[in-house]
Amino acid sequence: MARQGPPSVFSPRSPVVVMVMTFLGGWLETQYGKAWGISGLLFAVTGAVGIAYTAWCWRGRTRQARAWAVIDRGPSLALIGIPAFAFPFFGAGICVFFGLPKVLIIPFGLVTLFCLVMIFIGVTEPPKWWGPRWFREGKHKKDFKGAAGRGALGTYAESSGARPPAVLSQDEVRKRLGGGAEAVARWKGGWVRDPDTDEQDHALARKGTVAGTLAWYPQGLGFAATRREDSLRGKPTVITVPAAEITDVAVVPARAGADGRARPGFWRRSPFPRLVVRTASDAYVFDVARGKARRVAAFLRERAGQPA
Repeated sequence: MARQGPPSVFSPRSPVVVMVMTFLGGWLETQYGKAWGISGLLFAVTGAVGIAYTAWCWRGRTRQARAWAVIDRGPSLALIGIPAFAFPFFGAGICVFFGLPKVLIIPFGLVTLFCLVMIFIGVTEPPKWWGPRWFREGKHKKDFKGAAGRGALGTYAESSGARPPAVLSQDEVRKRLGGGAEAVARWKGGWVRDPDTDEQDHALARKGTVAGTLAWYPQGLGFAATRREDSLRGKPTVITVPAAEITDVAVVPARAGADGRARPGFWRRSPFPRLVVRTASDAYVFDVARGKARRVAAFLRERAGQPA
């Protein structure tokens, strides 16, 4: 499986989103700051968030903290656009809100002046000498080698044009459990292969999860990846659990693993409770679409002869 690609432009960590929030904060300040009796506060808060984000981008201590460098327009926004507005917003905001001398705005304005000069002379990407050392040395390119620039739309296009494997997951699980027969019941969801990871297998995936369908066949429970997952992975992804081997069926909180402990982080994870199916040797965790985990658990307990 290829390494995780860069985050979507709609990710909370994306400089595109931060830039939009900066403009939104500035607009709210100019429209409602005085009416709400908080003149300068929204400028100060918006600027502080932008400055903190700029510092986070410059430090780039983790792979995710360097991901902005491979997002379309990411470098120009993170290194020029956001600082150009965040610094003067913060300087003006604290001066107005706390009644400080306006001369304190000057140091913040110098940052803006530098950024605006680059914008004025037509710099659409940061010069080679501008940016953190790891950015200038191209460390981000090694992080996302073979995946840079391929977001959700690119992945969708790739999956649509890719040739699926010779054996599809849906056909394989039907062969193993149904003997060619159709499923008794089906539920959309996903197999949570790793509840702890903070990475996606591709730009369309949830973190640590393979999208697919859960189904009950005459001989037991089966999971089959979607045709798109098959195309992106180049092979089928199938889980089969014979009815006689099921020892327990449980429901755990959203974002939890088989241990029932919810992991931190909401982004790119299902907001619904998860289903856990145990055997003597394994525990399988599944997402179930539209919050139907409890309904599916009751169905499986009845079919597998487990106590409610």
